[in-house]
Amino acid sequence: MMRDWLLLGARLLAPVVLYAFLGRLLYRMWVAARRAERGVARLRRLDDPAVVWTLPARATLGRAPANTIVLPEDVVSARHAALTLQEGVWWLTDLHSTNGTRLNDRPVETPTPVHPGDVISLGNIQLQLEEDA
Repeated sequence: MMRDWLLLGARLLAPVVLYAFLGRLLYRMWVAARRAERGVARLRRLDDPAVVWTLPARATLGRAPANTIVLPEDVVSARHAALTLQEGVWWLTDLHSTNGTRLNDRPVETPTPVHPGDVISLGNIQLQLEEDA
C-alpha cells in the first residue's frame, strides 16, 4: 500500500519537475534573445567623442593595464569600477576607488543600473553608455 502511494507521488511530481525545468530553459532563451535584440553596448568618452569602447558582458575600468577599459589618468584608480550585463541590464559597481564613481552626478555606493544615455564619472573623466537600437 505504501509503495502505491510513493509511485503515485512520483508520477505526480515528475511532470511538475519537467515543466519547471522547461520553463527555466525557455526563460533563459528569452533573456538571451532579448539581449541580442538590444544590440551592442559602447562607452564613449565625452571629452574626446572619438574614443569609444565596445563593452563585453563584464568590463572593469581603471588605470591598470589589466582592466578591460584602461584610462591612464591620475584621477582614476588602478581598479576603479566595473560594468556588468545581467539579464539585459547594465550594472555599475564602484571598486572602492579613491575618487569615487558617479552616475549622472550621483555617487555610486551599491551596484546601480545604468541605461543608455547615462553618464558615468570616474574622477573628472566622463563616459556615456550607448546601445544600438
